[in-house]
Amino acid sequence: MNMHNPPHPGELIKTFLIEDEDGNKIDSIANVAKKLGVSRSALNKVINGSASLSLEMALRLETIGSGSAEMWAKMQSDYTLWQLRNQSAA
Repeated sequence: MNMHNPPHPGELIKTFLIEDEDGNKIDSIANVAKKLGVSRSALNKVINGSASLSLEMALRLETIGSGSAEMWAKMQSDYTLWQLRNQSAA
């Protein structure tokens, strides 16, 4: 079953680690980046959808208890495939 316009994984990182569903701040990008062991800039690019979520980042998210690496990798794969299919259809 194909998902219609799946979200970029960065949207979910923002929703669950930076802000809650109502937009209330949970933590800062800088603090989450520190927990993940990545730069604020690298995390910000993923959150804003200007960079893909790497397998390494997926493992880092798993390490801090934010879902499995496989879940994050599948989410990125679903997003990328949907984008590619719709680019070639246009």
